[in-house]
Amino acid sequence: MPRPGETIPMPARSLRLAATVRAGLSGRFAVILSGELIQSLFHFALNILLVRELGAHDYGLFAIVFTVGAVGITYIRALVAVPATLHLARSLGRPAALGYDVMFGSGAVLVSVLMALATTVALVPVIGPGALAAGAFVGLYGFRSYLRIVLLARGRPRIAGLSDLVYAICGALFVWRGVSGEGTALLDRAFLAIALAHAIAIAVAYGALRQRLRISLHPRARARYRAIWRTLAWSLAGVTSLTVQGQGLTLLFALLAGPAAYAPIAATLVLYAPLRIPTSALMNMVLPEISGLLAAGQVQAARRLVMRHVLLIGCACLVYGFIMAATLPLIEQVLFKGRFAGEAMGWIGLGVWAVVTTSLLYAIPRAYLEACAAFRTITAGAVASAALGFALMVPLLLLLPPATALLGLLASEIATLVWSVAAFRRLAGRVGVEAPAAAVIS
Repeated sequence: MPRPGETIPMPARSLRLAATVRAGLSGRFAVILSGELIQSLFHFALNILLVRELGAHDYGLFAIVFTVGAVGITYIRALVAVPATLHLARSLGRPAALGYDVMFGSGAVLVSVLMALATTVALVPVIGPGALAAGAFVGLYGFRSYLRIVLLARGRPRIAGLSDLVYAICGALFVWRGVSGEGTALLDRAFLAIALAHAIAIAVAYGALRQRLRISLHPRARARYRAIWRTLAWSLAGVTSLTVQGQGLTLLFALLAGPAAYAPIAATLVLYAPLRIPTSALMNMVLPEISGLLAAGQVQAARRLVMRHVLLIGCACLVYGFIMAATLPLIEQVLFKGRFAGEAMGWIGLGVWAVVTTSLLYAIPRAYLEACAAFRTITAGAVASAALGFALMVPLLLLLPPATALLGLLASEIATLVWSVAAFRRLAGRVGVEAPAAAVIS
């Protein structure tokens, strides 16, 4: 028996195993993060180029289409990527893994095509023939996002990173060689360049895997979908409410205020990519880890994993906020060519920082809820938060300057944060929490 305060040393074998696991996780995170950094650096450079070359209205249109692409990614994630991650994390090395791969890959293709068609039809009256390139961008962007998440779930982060690198290089080359002109012509060429880059990156990923994209809607695949239709239905309801609460409110803001008024906020949002990049990488890496820990009954280990990453994200947001507060005037003058000199960029920067920070703080707890298949909880919280955001934002947009409507977005994000953390603590403190996690694959 150890005396009070005395610890029992871990066996050397356990220490070596723990060190190996930590090294593997840190190495995998480094690969994932480097890929996210590369493609996000390209997005940052493209946005700065277009801010400088396009008028406020045309850049606002570009930002709105990018937001539509982000909305598409959330649906891809809910309908196919998250279920695929949860199933593949439990099926690796078994014949079932191939069946799930074909099943969810076919679903991802179908959803991506539908998103591309819907975007094209909606944009034709606005930008004309360029809507084809914009629709292709949204569809390919969504499918490549699915492919990245599945590659990580299958333990192939290097191929995911290679795809990111190819996308960034091809996109930069296409932009350098082909993006010229002004107004709508420049906008059309920009969408075409990034759509082609996504297509090439997808082809390279499948080439590195040495396999082709398998699409099948045969009875066995349909039977697999029917077996999990309740989970998918709640996942779809959850992502719809989250989309309305997050990107939906942002799109409403852009539509009510107009592309020109939305442009300075969109440009400032781009500056916060260095915060979103590692958080996105963490989510893509942590979701399979949490799912595996819960499936093994290691609830406390999963809980500690979430809390550690939330603390890390919070500290990073604080440091980055101080840096942006000091440098935003210089950034507006140099990178944005003073295009927003008449705007209250200081208040816009503060509002965007608060919105982004709050949304990132609940990202990892929400991943825990997804791993527990707590989609009803996610849906209820998102609906309540969206209602609060709408109730505050619309009157602010109608009565006060557009930037003040960020308060509505912030209130919605704070409500989502409080709800997500409360639900996480409730689930993590429940002894039988492994049951809902297992229900995902029933």
